[in-house]
Amino acid sequence: MKLIDFIKLILKHKVILVFVPLLIGSLAILLTSNPNHKYYSQTMLFTGLASGSSIDMDKSFNYFASNIAFDNLINIINSRETQEEVAVRLLSQHLLLDGPDDRFISSKNYNELKNEIPQDIYKYVVRSSKTNSENTIPYDYDNGGVKSLPESIDKIDYEQTVSNLMALMNSDNVNFVYSLLNFEHPVYSLETISKVKSIRISNSDLVKISYEADDPGICQQTLAIFNEVCIRKYKDLKENGSDAVVKYFESQLEKSQKNLTAIEERLLKFNQDNSIINYYEQSKAVAIVKEELEVEYSNKRADLAGSEASTRKLEQKLKIQELIQNKNDQILKNKKRLGDLQYKIVMMEAKSLESEERLNDLNSLKKEASNLEEEIESSVSQLYSFQNSVEGVPIKKVLPQWVDQVVETEDLKAKLNVMDTRNKKFEEKYANYAPAGANLKRIEREINVAEEEYLEILHGLNLAKLKYQDTQLSSNLKAVDPPYYPLKPMPSKRKLIIIAVLLVSFIMLLGVILVMEFFDNTLKNIDIAEGKLNIPAMGMLAKLFKTNGLIDLISVQDRLMELSMQNLNHTLKKQKSVNKPMVITIFSMQKDEGKTVIANNIARKLEQSDKTVLFLNHSNIEKQKNNTTKHSLLHKLLGYQDPRNDYNHPFLKASIKETDGIDVTAYNVDKTFYNAKTFEDLNGSMPKKSNQIPDFVIIELPNILEVNYPADLMINSDIALLVCRSNRLWSKADESLLNNVKELTPSKLQFIINGVELNEVEALVGELVKQRSKFRKRIKNILRLQFYSESHI
Repeated sequence: MKLIDFIKLILKHKVILVFVPLLIGSLAILLTSNPNHKYYSQTMLFTGLASGSSIDMDKSFNYFASNIAFDNLINIINSRETQEEVAVRLLSQHLLLDGPDDRFISSKNYNELKNEIPQDIYKYVVRSSKTNSENTIPYDYDNGGVKSLPESIDKIDYEQTVSNLMALMNSDNVNFVYSLLNFEHPVYSLETISKVKSIRISNSDLVKISYEADDPGICQQTLAIFNEVCIRKYKDLKENGSDAVVKYFESQLEKSQKNLTAIEERLLKFNQDNSIINYYEQSKAVAIVKEELEVEYSNKRADLAGSEASTRKLEQKLKIQELIQNKNDQILKNKKRLGDLQYKIVMMEAKSLESEERLNDLNSLKKEASNLEEEIESSVSQLYSFQNSVEGVPIKKVLPQWVDQVVETEDLKAKLNVMDTRNKKFEEKYANYAPAGANLKRIEREINVAEEEYLEILHGLNLAKLKYQDTQLSSNLKAVDPPYYPLKPMPSKRKLIIIAVLLVSFIMLLGVILVMEFFDNTLKNIDIAEGKLNIPAMGMLAKLFKTNGLIDLISVQDRLMELSMQNLNHTLKKQKSVNKPMVITIFSMQKDEGKTVIANNIARKLEQSDKTVLFLNHSNIEKQKNNTTKHSLLHKLLGYQDPRNDYNHPFLKASIKETDGIDVTAYNVDKTFYNAKTFEDLNGSMPKKSNQIPDFVIIELPNILEVNYPADLMINSDIALLVCRSNRLWSKADESLLNNVKELTPSKLQFIINGVELNEVEALVGELVKQRSKFRKRIKNILRLQFYSESHI
């Protein structure tokens, strides 16, 4: 759609595009004549989440953590639990009032509340009989100094009332308080309380909370209560989380301390049982003593071995004394025997030897005495050797040495026996020290692990306490800008609403018109019809409505008819035959397409060109009715053109009269019609007025959706002309029949679109001549980007 077409569409519907928005705007003015004034108040909380002080001096700024903290705070403000408590506190405040107080609630809302509250609710409202000034101190929350209760209300009664109503609300879902909060009450419902808006101001530490209400007192008090509830809930949430961590570390620290104490007690008992003062020093001393004992024991064993060897040597020497004694005895015996032998020898020598036997005895005695002497000498020599050692020491001197050596040996044996006993006891003590070291190591390792665990938990506890203190600082919200009492209502949005209603209604109406125009599936104009029908166009004819002299439709329609005749002649010249009339078959798909009127006008135009015409129309043709449509008042009011046809227009004559150039004949739609192959079959003979062959034969067929058409007649026609209304839809049935006709006359089929709107006619005949002002002409040229169209060459 071009811009000029869009402007034409708007101008066509200009009245409705102006009238309907004005009507809706007037209705909006009427409905907003008594507006409900709203009051606005706001408060600001300083959070310190981004730039607040912190105990942790090394704490760095974390953008994401800061955003999460602000999101948590805003979510707490917008949470259902917070809204419920605010609503119940606001209700408790109003129930405890003795009468309307503009600082808290207006007279209108107070009276409405009294009428709505059932009597059984008042049993949950606590009113103390105390008049002590201590109990009537105004309940001032941490909201920047805004009084949340009048002086006449006891804060204890207020808190108890809030507690009672909260318990009632949570008891079931059918009680009055629950219903009041969950239905659409204008003051206490959660839907109303949820209109409190909370946003972070830019990237600062401030959170703005705002509220709109129809009561200035309620507006201010709602924000004041919101401040108190949000500050308390946020503080409890932050501190409870940190406090839970502190308690956890404290409990774990206590368990770790008990475990460490138990292990230390085990170590103490182990040291006591094993007489350990300092295991490492004691074990070192024991090792040194054990080594010294082993050295000393080895030395004593060596001394004992030497002493025993010396004693054995001396004892060997002392055993010669016995030999000496034996030798002495043997010598004495030998001396006595020698004396006896010498006595016998002397006695025998003194006697005379009387016989040889006596001589032999003497010799034997002498021999024996000689042997004894030798033995005595040998014994004496041996005795001498026995009485002196090899070293030449007399045997008498060896005895004292042997005695001393024996004494020393026994002394060493006694010492070794004592050392053996001592070694056994030491070995037992050393045997105790060996496993004691391993056990002591295990206990010490357990103590080290317990100590590290204790110190780690202690470190965690210190960090948790530090975090707890830091949380207390960061959760300490302050109302830096308390909610103010609004004295003036908010500016009314009535003008904005009315303007918006006008614009929206205009845009919606224009949108509907554009959608209707876009989805308009009618044939509408010659271009759209060619696209839908897929056959050449002979021309188009305008809709002839009553113009009241504003537009010269006679000249417009004549020009359109001339263009159509020009296209008709151009087509017929291509297939003109000698001495044979040109047959034009005019048909339509439906009735009331205007084919009769078009056939009449074609016949007149041909007559005006000195052509003879035979016009064959069917006998059941309906006579043209006079227009009975009235120009409705709605059309006049909406500025649309007169929908009635102008039957005074020359183009819309009811029937054609027979003249010298036109011969009109009616045929019957019967068996002859269906079997007709040429126009002679319909006419029965040549024309009545003369025996001349007509130049043109125009055959008007009934609408082919209701009456079958003669196919042979269609084939023998020189041109088949389809007449279509511009305001009709092209259906599948129409397309199917047209395809059949195309098969019969593929190159002879054309169409004329009838009843086209005037703005579509300009595409064919150019701009229509109308009475336009210079300003309108200039605007039109500007919209068409034709700035120099009026300049002449």
